Amino acid sequence: MNAKVNRKTRLGAARVGVIFGLALILGSCASTTMTNTWTDPTARNTGLSKIAVVSLSPDPGLRRMAEDSAASHITGTVAEPSYRYVPDADVRNQETVKALLLAHGFDGALVMRVAGVEEQVRSFPGPYFTFDGYYAWAGSAVFAPGYLETDTIVHVVSNLYSLPENKLIWSGVSRSFDPSSTKAFMNDVSKTVAKSLVRDRIVL
Repeated sequence: MNAKVNRKTRLGAARVGVIFGLALILGSCASTTMTNTWTDPTARNTGLSKIAVVSLSPDPGLRRMAEDSAASHITGTVAEPSYRYVPDADVRNQETVKALLLAHGFDGALVMRVAGVEEQVRSFPGPYFTFDGYYAWAGSAVFAPGYLETDTIVHVVSNLYSLPENKLIWSGVSRSFDPSSTKAFMNDVSKTVAKSLVRDRIVL
């Protein structure tokens, strides 16, 4: 039973990875917004002196790109990508990650992950009030390129933790429409998250 569940989980994760890759290849332009944020009421202006950005990605290249982008957009404190201190082989083990980051003087960790990819398919209405009008429109539309338009939406969850306290102090969910490339997507999400951290007075 556990083997079947694990296999389904791996297949689900692989499917998300494939869809996410296609979204980055086929998308046209990205638009990222924060759909939800939460802040520990006692954590405003936390005074975190050094934040590590940790991207939970099975692809080392994507991990580096995401961490570099996010770290470059965080202001008000020192922010660095965690791959400089945590090898790819160890990034799955939370105890190892935490120990390495604390050993290198980090007191905060921003953990980011792609939470899901969805597609919204839109069809375009036409003059369907008469048979002739509908059939003429539908026949030409169905067999023409662009009859259906697909919007790809990527959700990313970003959590900021205080490492000494082992405590969540901020969380945000972002939504990106039609990312055009991996670099553009990561850059857009990173800027949006960084602005939210400043707006919520987590870092100044």
